[in-house]
Amino acid sequence: MSRVTQTYKKSFSGSIGSGLGSVFGSSGKQYYILEHKSGSKYHKAGEAQEIIVNEIEMGRASGCQVRFDESFTTVSRRHAAIVKEGGRWKLIQLSNTNPTLLNGNPVSHEWYLQNGDEIQLSVGGPKLGFIIPAGKTMGSIGLTRRMNLFAHQALRPYKWAIAILGTALILAIAGLSTWKYFSDKESQGKIATLGKESKAHKIEVDSLATVLEKTEKDLLNEKARNKKIQADFEQRLKNFQAPSNAGHPNIGSTTTGNTAIDACQPYVYFVYVNGIEIILPNGEHKSAPESFYWTGTGFLLDDGRFVTARHVVEPWFFIKSETDSVGISMNYIANNGGKIIVHFNAISSSGDRLSFTSDQVFCNRSHDGSRVTDDGDRYVFARLDNEDWAYFQTSKTGGLTAGKSQSVSLGLGTELTILGFPFMLGANSPTDIKPLLSKATAAKQGLDNGVILTTNSTFEQGNSGGPVFYTDSSGRLIVVGIVSAGAGRSTGAIVPIASIY
Repeated sequence: MSRVTQTYKKSFSGSIGSGLGSVFGSSGKQYYILEHKSGSKYHKAGEAQEIIVNEIEMGRASGCQVRFDESFTTVSRRHAAIVKEGGRWKLIQLSNTNPTLLNGNPVSHEWYLQNGDEIQLSVGGPKLGFIIPAGKTMGSIGLTRRMNLFAHQALRPYKWAIAILGTALILAIAGLSTWKYFSDKESQGKIATLGKESKAHKIEVDSLATVLEKTEKDLLNEKARNKKIQADFEQRLKNFQAPSNAGHPNIGSTTTGNTAIDACQPYVYFVYVNGIEIILPNGEHKSAPESFYWTGTGFLLDDGRFVTARHVVEPWFFIKSETDSVGISMNYIANNGGKIIVHFNAISSSGDRLSFTSDQVFCNRSHDGSRVTDDGDRYVFARLDNEDWAYFQTSKTGGLTAGKSQSVSLGLGTELTILGFPFMLGANSPTDIKPLLSKATAAKQGLDNGVILTTNSTFEQGNSGGPVFYTDSSGRLIVVGIVSAGAGRSTGAIVPIASIY
């Protein structure tokens, strides 16, 4: 059996691209099932394996989505592939030594599949039934299940993409961007129940994390290495010997009063996603589901700049973990001919509203690292360091005062005041926005690798991008930093406000 249409070449778009489409735009999309008629280490006899991507490989290699163990000696490492072509699927012979049979007949190159066909990898080898579920589309598979399938199928051929992430500092210092959002059109009803939604969404995220594919040995080694990095980071804080404060006054010793805090609150904004446009490298447009939206904090300076953290605006450059399949996919899209545009809304306690997009802000990408794979695919990874900031210029007057020189010379033990929306708390309704108060203490004199290290930190997820203040001699709050990251239970990193000037 042979019907040649075009030469097969494993592609990222056929795996990641189609998998992303299955997660983001599942309605009406067809999938198929491979029924395992032979038991193996990886699949039980009778198992119905749902396939949601346009391209899979079968064999003994670890990158195969349909994998067989070493006991199947007549199954090649890359034995055969199933690829979608137009609205049909075709079976492609990959092995140079072992045949692939379709309904008992050898496939010399490739052949189109029909519902009910039987695939066999080598004479006497394992058999698979090809089944197209009648009357069912991808939308019939729940989101959690689709995410699980995405991680197993779309990411498996590109394990290197996940392994790269293990080397990044971002896995040692976890970002503080948060999870759920409220849409502007439905905010009246949704914000009123933010507390309940936040808790429910945390359960949803924990559930997703549980079902997503666990890292294999190479990623476990990377994970252990990053745990050591984090431990070293925290130990460095504990063992730090403070230098003399001579010539460096301990800025911020004045007590902060409620009047000073009240004066700053109107310029602190609750930031939330209102929509995500995804333009795939092939030009196809997608919209991310609301379950992938997030929130953060931003603030207005008296020079008209609206400031937040870069990882709030562009989280796909700051992959949180090796199971962040959506972040990995967005990273690929943004760096290989596609585009991600996130629409944000921001509301302050004064009722002032701002709208902006991720491509509208200015940020510094000079610290980003990149990797180009053998297939020519490019990935870019950012670090949570002193360049974790983003801003855009507004025409507004009034705002917070920036202490540029003070932000790089804080004294050891300086008490810091933080305003923001941890876990979306403080955003009770569109007419009841009031940032919560958090605290931190400068852990050392001046900066450490460009950032302000803190201890006794009480900021949480959702504070990301929010202002950090010291109190001057007159009792005023002066902005010295932007909330960036936390490491451990009470340590953290603050971007000095001088970084944006």
